[in-house]
Amino acid sequence: MATTDPKYIQVDSSRFAKSIPSANLADKSDIEIWSMFKKGHEGAFNFIYENYFPLLFKYGHRFTKNREVVKDAIQDLFIELRAGGQNLSDTDSIKYYLFKALRWKIQQYLKKRKRFLGEDKLPVDFTFEVVDSPEISLIRRQIDEEKKMRLQKSLQSLSKRQKEAIYYFYYEHLTYAQVASIMGMSNIKSARNLIYKAIDSLKKIINLISLTLLFSLFQ
Repeated sequence: MATTDPKYIQVDSSRFAKSIPSANLADKSDIEIWSMFKKGHEGAFNFIYENYFPLLFKYGHRFTKNREVVKDAIQDLFIELRAGGQNLSDTDSIKYYLFKALRWKIQQYLKKRKRFLGEDKLPVDFTFEVVDSPEISLIRRQIDEEKKMRLQKSLQSLSKRQKEAIYYFYYEHLTYAQVASIMGMSNIKSARNLIYKAIDSLKKIINLISLTLLFSLFQ
């Protein structure tokens, strides 16, 4: 079983400088941090791992509830990133870069598991789940039963791709271009249309106040 502790990532670290503590990078931009990481700064690698692992772990569970698949995928992702060095592409959004890479990797993991476990054991494609947080559970208890039913109905009415696109755009604040890239769409217009149609569908079921509550379900 793969561990999730950064110190156990076993790759050649000889190119990594150790002079910049990760704690000193909080005020730097994603472009600066990523550039430092590519150049071999250990602090930059640790900063990325420590700050994005929890987010990636939560994100990965939207596709599969198998914790080991998610942890293994994240572990392999960071091993590959650390080994990639200067060959990695540039980015001005580390979150977008990691989301796109992890989504692809989890998809490959699930396809591989499907081949080994049999056609009837796993779905053809991964899902995209929305899980209530404690805060949302409280909100659900505070609103009346009718609104709870309408919220649930509105959520279930969306396709998994619509839910995924809304999650990226409204909760993670990615751009249409980044949404299109992560989801493998051919152009920005496709992402915009997917999100617009999802919102239009929701508005037909719930009012604007409930729609605001719905977006909080993606937290």
